[in-house]
Amino acid sequence: MTVPVRHGLIDFNDATVEHVGPDSRMGVSRMGLYVDAPNGRSYLYQFQSAPLAGVEFERRGALLSPWVSERGKLQLQAFAESMLRQGLAGLGQGLTEQARVLMGRTALSGELRLGDGLFAMPGLQVRLQGHEEGRNAIALRSDAVGRGLGAEIASLSVRDAAATWKGMHLAADNLEARLALQVLVDGPRMRFELMLKNGKASGLTLGS
Repeated sequence: MTVPVRHGLIDFNDATVEHVGPDSRMGVSRMGLYVDAPNGRSYLYQFQSAPLAGVEFERRGALLSPWVSERGKLQLQAFAESMLRQGLAGLGQGLTEQARVLMGRTALSGELRLGDGLFAMPGLQVRLQGHEEGRNAIALRSDAVGRGLGAEIASLSVRDAAATWKGMHLAADNLEARLALQVLVDGPRMRFELMLKNGKASGLTLGS
């Protein structure tokens, strides 16, 4: 599978799935992310709601042609933010069985560097800092994505942190730590295990 990312943009016109015989093409429709193979279309991820931010959907040819003239595009930052607003619990619901089979055979390793600024999702809000010093870099690794994914931030640095969980409210002026997140796939469900190591916080408050 080849999915080029240029300046935070995925253009599915350049994305392909290589295998024996004609290569398959990837794209994004209002239903979700798909692969068009010689034997038909299969969806890897189905959107729970559309339209989503950061998505330019596929376009068909003229006069109701069944042929796809444009495969669509994803602006990764806007798309990821809109998905995170749904909450972590909802992210795994859109994965199809075809995607789970594919992910069970897919290994992954890489690094994602986060810029400074506000990061917010349901139940959590922080301001990232220290990008120039190499802080908040996320190392990703999985021997089989379909069984789980590990992510580690060796040097987390945030300020103005606020979190809400089961009616409890936690806030900190500054927080530095080593953070590890394990995403475990359990049938149709996804479980998240969060580990905080060597943490140091200032201005910590806890309330309900």
